[in-house]
Amino acid sequence: MRVRDLPFLARRPRPCAGLYLSGSTVALAVAEPGGERVGCAAEPLTDVAACGDVLGDLVRRLRAQRANCVLTIAPDSYHLMLIERPNVPDGELRDAARWRIQEYLEFPAVDAVIDVFPFPEAATRGRTPMVYVVASARERIEAAVRLVTQAGLAPVCVDIAELTLRNLVHRIYPSAEHSIALLRLTPAGGIVNVTRGDELFLSRRISGVPAAFDEATWDSFKDTLLLQVQRSIDYYESALSQPQANCLLVASSHGWHERIVAHLESMLPLPVRSLGSVLPDALAIDVFDPQPRRLAATQLSDADDAALVAALPAVGAALRAAAYAEAAA
Repeated sequence: MRVRDLPFLARRPRPCAGLYLSGSTVALAVAEPGGERVGCAAEPLTDVAACGDVLGDLVRRLRAQRANCVLTIAPDSYHLMLIERPNVPDGELRDAARWRIQEYLEFPAVDAVIDVFPFPEAATRGRTPMVYVVASARERIEAAVRLVTQAGLAPVCVDIAELTLRNLVHRIYPSAEHSIALLRLTPAGGIVNVTRGDELFLSRRISGVPAAFDEATWDSFKDTLLLQVQRSIDYYESALSQPQANCLLVASSHGWHERIVAHLESMLPLPVRSLGSVLPDALAIDVFDPQPRRLAATQLSDADDAALVAALPAVGAALRAAAYAEAAA
């Protein structure tokens, strides 16, 4: 999926990086060729004006200067919609989608950066073909790309969090025989994805996520969370006529990871696992804080979990950058 491709990939081998920018976090990841090992770091952002300085520090910490970079923007920076596929040739699909969704945008459609990526055929057999549409304000994308360039990175394309998270699940469960749900919760919000292989079947935003958990906020939120996750999985299985989900992976930066996993596993009819308990077995991950330390699934501390969850979209983007480099080699 390409929201905006930029006209080059360097001919010389360069580091492969993924960057995640949100209003509260800057995360950077660098992948080795082949994407077998990734180094990552994330820093909180209390002042948006300081984003460039924070990013520059991360670039130096991970030695990512001149890296080919996949930029991932935060969910509040774009709209993601599922629509009926306009009956036009592929070359006209973006323009047709632009006018189809214009009434849902808070900015003029003519000023939007639009991209379209397919909804899995397995979910639409015998029904009207569907496509996902991503729309973001052009000035926001251009400002982010300038920031990346000023930090010494070489932007390759712009991606979205839903698809970079899909990359991570695909690394752990590459077979299309596995239906895997992923829940990511941060103080800024939440996402639940359901994927099979490299295809994204469903993605929904989790509403009402508290900025922090204590006993009272957890008690008031846990059933709301359960309902939203359960409805998403039920929709995937029933409305989309898909096989039963095999597993729910949970990634939360709230420090209540074990409570969240235990509650959902006790209430849902499928295994529930912490993403941090399975991802390090599929991908070698070093967290730079500021010195690198290798994450081990059996020894993941709360601090490691929080650092990993904050960096997840960047790690998924770095895997895509590595795949670009491998294809271009």
